[in-house]
Amino acid sequence: MPTNREVYFSLLKQNNKYLNKSVIVSLLADASGFEDRMDLYSNFDKEVKDTEHLFTCVEEVKQGKPYQYVLGYSYFLGHKLLVDKNVLIPRQETEQLTVDVLVFLKKAFKEDDEVVLADVCTGSGAIACAIENQIQKIKIYGTDISPEALAVAAKNTRKTELLQGNLIDPLIEKGIKLDVLVCNPPYIENEKNIDEQVYKYEPHLALLANPGTKCYEEIFSKCQMVMKEHFLMAFEIEEDMEKPLIELMNKYLDGVTYRFHKDIYEKTRFLYIIK
Repeated sequence: MPTNREVYFSLLKQNNKYLNKSVIVSLLADASGFEDRMDLYSNFDKEVKDTEHLFTCVEEVKQGKPYQYVLGYSYFLGHKLLVDKNVLIPRQETEQLTVDVLVFLKKAFKEDDEVVLADVCTGSGAIACAIENQIQKIKIYGTDISPEALAVAAKNTRKTELLQGNLIDPLIEKGIKLDVLVCNPPYIENEKNIDEQVYKYEPHLALLANPGTKCYEEIFSKCQMVMKEHFLMAFEIEEDMEKPLIELMNKYLDGVTYRFHKDIYEKTRFLYIIK
């Protein structure tokens, strides 16, 4: 049986564009049952436990299928999440959005405050899952138009109440009032701007919107029906979207302050609206 080290360098030599160093490490860790990469590195000269499973996964990845879908899971802020073709693979940018929201929650509310939050377009439930694991006394709702996505989220979240429907409509129907709304909606208008691998494998329902500001406008126009008097709304956005979003906020929102933040790649990626 080959060792992890032998397989690692053997796969690297194949020069397949989908088999980069990080992906190979993830596949090797999975094949030997390691949850942490450091466990793999400390056992790098030991034999791979399940080579048959490993090479089955390798062949799928070499054909272009994202390795997270091949393995059936991904990691988000240290939490292992089940993922499949019905949900987006969680991104580093969305981790940044979630961390910012967590910082706000811990600063704005006391430990015994009853806080109500919604993760709109929840997908795999990544944002909701991370928040429910960090903030104990909080009521979280997750909405998604896709019942298939909600079935995945139900496997990942523990305390989040999942509601099927478009954007904030399920919250309006139930008369729910929120302190915080977090949303990573579909916002890509031109499919040519989507990476080929992403476009082929990830759900278009969670990626594409026409116009790109469609979901934001719908939320802005109805948010007074679900937000409390004082609130935070946090959004992931497409870069170069500031101007149309400012126009929409001026049209629908009164008495709010807002700010745009950049992601780690220096692209304007987040919008925070506070009242």
